[in-house]
Amino acid sequence: MTTETREQIVPKLRSIPMFADLPSEDLDTLAGMVQYRQLPKGAFVITQNERGSSMFLLVSGRVKVSLASPDGKELALNYLEAPAHFGEMSLVDAEPRSADVIAVTEVEVLALDAKDLSEAIKLQPRLALALIATLSRRLRHTIARLEDLAFHDATHRIMRVLLNVATASYEARGVPVIAGLTHYEIATLAGTSRETASRIISSLAKDGVIATKGRRIVVDLLRLRDRLEAE
Repeated sequence: MTTETREQIVPKLRSIPMFADLPSEDLDTLAGMVQYRQLPKGAFVITQNERGSSMFLLVSGRVKVSLASPDGKELALNYLEAPAHFGEMSLVDAEPRSADVIAVTEVEVLALDAKDLSEAIKLQPRLALALIATLSRRLRHTIARLEDLAFHDATHRIMRVLLNVATASYEARGVPVIAGLTHYEIATLAGTSRETASRIISSLAKDGVIATKGRRIVVDLLRLRDRLEAE
């Protein structure tokens, strides 16, 4: 874990879209509220069931949100890529953390303590809207995932994962590319085996719905969405 000065934190805050248009003096004030952390691959940013008093702004890297059973089995719920935020639920309901959040690459995060959240919202009211939208989106995502597991086959579930991840990439960076996720990681999100995921991804590539380039998957969002709706 390393530390940075307020002056070094300001550009990191400015890289987050919701803060990009804040005046310099407001960014400087916000920089004084957050704590900078740099964590290596494999580090736990959040541990399930711990008491949490901070939310996190992910400014670089990728994290995995997952659940672990007492016998060591893991269920991956989601992968988040910068810019993103997480850990806000414990600030809202004062309950223990609901899942582990693990760095799958080296990551940089900014921790915002619960006591400073109100002041941060005063500086940028869109933060409150972003938190509400995130909680709503994650609830919808959970409902959709339960529906997929209950009513749809592995092909549908894999396509849904590809569409969700590629859409998030397009919204964040303007390109519908899935980078850095292995077939195993995609399979765990879809609730199926790596072999099944690989077979379905290969079939979608042959049909021109996606294009694979090494560990990058370029998704034709319109064709993939049409394929899902046609099922």
